[in-house]
Amino acid sequence: MPDSVQTGAGGSADRRVLQLIGLARRAGHAVVGTDAVRVAGRRGELSAVVLAGDATENARKRLSGLLSDPDVSTVTCGTRAALGRAVGRSETVVVGIRDRGLGLRIAVVQQGSRTVNASSEPA
Repeated sequence: MPDSVQTGAGGSADRRVLQLIGLARRAGHAVVGTDAVRVAGRRGELSAVVLAGDATENARKRLSGLLSDPDVSTVTCGTRAALGRAVGRSETVVVGIRDRGLGLRIAVVQQGSRTVNASSEPA
């Protein structure tokens, strides 16, 4: 995933992203789970996708079209368990963010010395 944001094993950026995902979920701007994210992505509803760092290769393949979409920021953050806790589940591999502002904020929080899709940078 050369055009995605990559994060380390954990840190303040990961914590902040997980907090923003929780906020998005409570506000109704998050889509949780591979199938729901794929459907929302096909409809053009997503501004960002957050993928668990320990997502399986099969999950990545199922999301490959969406992860390569230049209009959707891709962030890799935390583990399936941490991502799941952020949205009120035991585990989840992927969360889609519908709100453009929150999607951009998540990408910016993770940016640091990493690379973000060009579409995720504020104009």
